[in-house]
Amino acid sequence: MSHQQPARQRSDLAYAIAADPHWSTAGSTRIEGALALPERRATRTAAGTPYNLSVYDLALDLDRALEDFVRRHGDGAAIPAGRTAVADCAARLAETSDAARRDYRQLRLVHDLRAALTIGDADDILGKLTCPACLCWSLVGTRTPAGGWAVACRVLRCAVEPGVPRVFTLAQVARHHITRGETQAA
Repeated sequence: MSHQQPARQRSDLAYAIAADPHWSTAGSTRIEGALALPERRATRTAAGTPYNLSVYDLALDLDRALEDFVRRHGDGAAIPAGRTAVADCAARLAETSDAARRDYRQLRLVHDLRAALTIGDADDILGKLTCPACLCWSLVGTRTPAGGWAVACRVLRCAVEPGVPRVFTLAQVARHHITRGETQAA
């Protein structure tokens, strides 16, 4: 008989819930009923960020770098409005001279490296670049004390002193890769 008592209470509760229009009417905000809940309020004061702001900052940095490139190599030409127009203008200017082409390739490689390191997918791109000092494929991304990105060589013989790896800026690695590629092509 003791088993029938909890079963009866559960079925009474189920009938009470079914009879309560709060649970059967969409959009109801009644607080009375069998399972009345206290008044609830949202605890957040602002909405969440819909996307990764560090990636957005990378896109803004690339936009600024492309605008600077157009200023340097554009010979006083006006900078077009819009992200796509600036990128197209920079790509056209990169074909005007060898120095502009080298500068553009270096700019793109630095920003590709920074983006890959930021999102954690740098193994593919760093595996194709050699260390500027020892020419080994041993580069690994690291953070600088200021919080920026740098690249360190994992080869012990390349270290500045025992236990202190040689560290390069992204611009140094890009410059080495581009000039090495040009000398090998020649």
